[in-house]
Amino acid sequence: MNTRALVSFCSTLALSSVALLAQAQAQATVAQVFNGEMLGSSLGYFESVAGVAQASDGDTHSYRVQGCEVTATAAGGKVSALRLALSPTCKADLSSFIGTFAPPGNEPLTFGALNRSTGGPMAFYADCLDLCGNAYDPSVYALWEGPHAVNFTQVMLEVVLAGDQAVNAAYNWRDAISKAKGDDFVVDTRFNCERTFDPAAMHHFQGVEVTAVTIGSGLSTPGC
Repeated sequence: MNTRALVSFCSTLALSSVALLAQAQAQATVAQVFNGEMLGSSLGYFESVAGVAQASDGDTHSYRVQGCEVTATAAGGKVSALRLALSPTCKADLSSFIGTFAPPGNEPLTFGALNRSTGGPMAFYADCLDLCGNAYDPSVYALWEGPHAVNFTQVMLEVVLAGDQAVNAAYNWRDAISKAKGDDFVVDTRFNCERTFDPAAMHHFQGVEVTAVTIGSGLSTPGC
């Protein structure tokens, strides 16, 4: 085979591979991609189902599946966590990840729903609760770590502090912390490093719908 023919063959093969991945992405469902069986799989296998990543940043890769944003963390080429951004048309069924600990998949996912289905406890964190500035909308997170029965799988719920319900819950949580520990304790986000105020957070956030859910292992949380 001469050089020109070899180059043409390789180009055709590469284009065919891209076309196959694009076709897989078009046919994949959220339930197939955001699925517990994907945890621990190779990134190559994951993308054979999810399709080509729309964007990558280090070990984090973003995909569009049925109009929903799915993010995979794959250090060393192995999927360790999956994140799904939620909306009225993008809903999370957690049963493939945590079995009977999952809340009903046909109901809105709230902090209280996961707490009730798992029995808790849930550890709360926030990017910021006071003097946050206008550069971005901070988020509040709640982390649950499952038992051995579900391989200690971690579930992290997230809500962006943009809607009235979430903002009011954050204000009430901040007020409870500030009254007990002072304003500096809140501004420095030192509440992230102790669990004293988790019950107050659950009280105020239990009915708040989350905007994203991340499931996997070694999940990172805001510091203090």
